[in-house]
Amino acid sequence: MTRKPWENDDPQHNWEGYFLGGSSILRNLVGAVTQEELTDAEVDLSEYRLLELRENPGIMAVRSYDLRHIRAIHKQLFQDVYEWAGEVRTVGLKKGGVSFCPPGNIDQAMRHVRDEILQSGHLRNVAPSELTAKIAYLYDYVNYAHPFREGNGRSTREFFDQLLAEGGLGLDWERVDSEELHAACHEAREVGNLNGLTEIFETIVDDNPAY
Repeated sequence: MTRKPWENDDPQHNWEGYFLGGSSILRNLVGAVTQEELTDAEVDLSEYRLLELRENPGIMAVRSYDLRHIRAIHKQLFQDVYEWAGEVRTVGLKKGGVSFCPPGNIDQAMRHVRDEILQSGHLRNVAPSELTAKIAYLYDYVNYAHPFREGNGRSTREFFDQLLAEGGLGLDWERVDSEELHAACHEAREVGNLNGLTEIFETIVDDNPAY
């Protein structure tokens, strides 16, 4: 079977393989050759697929809250944009000087998330006073796993929308801007301080489930 350009034994070749030749634009299915074109297509097409999923949740039956689950979400959201939608990244990633989980350890990280969710009865056994701290802990772990080359944020948010919906709760992501969320995630990863993430979830958890 022919390997894809991002599936080589050499990490540098994998890194380069995700991009259109000689550019900084990720390979894509929409013919985008600029970052603006790709971003616009990503937003429009992933929003369409998100609405499709919420109107018909049965098209994605996986609810295992592990790597298989978040891969199914990513595949649903980005199937029109990236050939590698739903595939685990083959390269290391970092942001703001903080590295995410090495590719070979992503499944292990997501198994930990699954185990924590199962032990908490899908959060139903968590005391109300401890709920947002528990969500912050889990969110930080999924963010650390960062399973995909692109589209991690949207996939992670939907992962938690599905989880919270099981208990009749929702997450109003419009109450937090992306910079605030990224700063809280960075603080959690860099110094292990989950207070920022916990405060965000205290603000955005509501009684309006997405499903």
